[in-house]
Amino acid sequence: MNSLLRRDAAASGTVAVLLSLALLVNYIDRGSMSTAAPLLQQEFSLTHTEMGWVLSAFFWTYVIFQPINGALVDRIGAERVLAGGLAIWSIATVMTGLSNGLLMLIAFRLVMGASESVFYPSALSVLATRVADRFRSRATGTMQLGSYVGPFIGTLVGGWVMNFYGWRVMFMGLGVLSLLWLVPWTRLVGLSRAIPLATTGSAVAGVATYRQILRQRGLWAGMLGTFCGNYMFFLMFTWLPTYLVEERGLSLPRSQFYTSLFYWAEAASVFISGWLIDRWIVSGASPNRAYKTALGLSCSAVGLCLLLCSGVDIAVLPYVLIMMGVADGLAGPSNCSMTQIMAGPVATGRWMGLQNAVGNIAGITASIITGKIVDLTGHYAAAFVLASVIALVGVFAWLVLMPTVRAVHWGSPAAV
Repeated sequence: MNSLLRRDAAASGTVAVLLSLALLVNYIDRGSMSTAAPLLQQEFSLTHTEMGWVLSAFFWTYVIFQPINGALVDRIGAERVLAGGLAIWSIATVMTGLSNGLLMLIAFRLVMGASESVFYPSALSVLATRVADRFRSRATGTMQLGSYVGPFIGTLVGGWVMNFYGWRVMFMGLGVLSLLWLVPWTRLVGLSRAIPLATTGSAVAGVATYRQILRQRGLWAGMLGTFCGNYMFFLMFTWLPTYLVEERGLSLPRSQFYTSLFYWAEAASVFISGWLIDRWIVSGASPNRAYKTALGLSCSAVGLCLLLCSGVDIAVLPYVLIMMGVADGLAGPSNCSMTQIMAGPVATGRWMGLQNAVGNIAGITASIITGKIVDLTGHYAAAFVLASVIALVGVFAWLVLMPTVRAVHWGSPAAV
């Protein structure tokens, strides 16, 4: 029994690490635009509102293609869809560096958004079919680690390359390196569909239609909660380096270091919290209690940190950014684990495609609204207050709107 448990843990860990590396590549590539934003504004003479539209371009196609790719995942297999998407977004990253004008720059960001939208529907479907329930939170946390380590590495390493060689070299180098991930993925996981695990937490096998999925209260609560959590993250993801330069007077390298602290704290938090949540559940807590507690604490603490962010002294700001990163990291394992449990192997791709599509509208709104607020007021304070209010709405979504976390029995009348 112990030998079987160790084998399951090793298999789950291998899959989670590969997915984490893919997500790391994903976030390095998509975050490169915010790292280069101060230089792009100067080169193309953009206002904050115009830069907000450039930063949001990625998310327009990212949102639109989420449900499409979710259906594709459930139809032809997550492993193939993820490999194809990564190849396309890597090439788009290279081409971004070759852009000779603003329209071409935006065009390749749109391609990148469409191709990177394969990740979450694919990754959660892979976890739902290849990872046992007892390892779900830690595997999900390990996967989510890439979304925070990626911006951390991209901000420091990408920023260093940009400072010495220019933003074009940074984009081209990142795109070429991203393609290397396909080697271990095709060798160790393959491109064939996985056989769903017969685990107690997974939804009963059957046919789940979009009509059935859309009738689930858990989906709608998850969409709202994900949007609220993502709004803060994408505000920081797209505007934090520029805010630190313009509002706080930091040099570009110093702002990149401060930004990296936020991602470093998130990375540590999402990894550790995934293990702790699994241990809490194994010791007797229900998934419903464990996941909702982590999500409620995350949104509450993030809202408080956002209020502090624009008012504290510059010497204190790094500690606020670290606290906010820790708080936000609590949400990652719980949000994605709830989706896997409720949707199960037969519906995770489409469920997550819908949930992540709505959640990532925050990438569009946070980028554009923040830019508009700064142009109107000359400061970022109102943007942080708005994000704080949205974070607190997330508490309501996770603790009040979200029903009890349990598998949907797709073959029962209640699911119809």
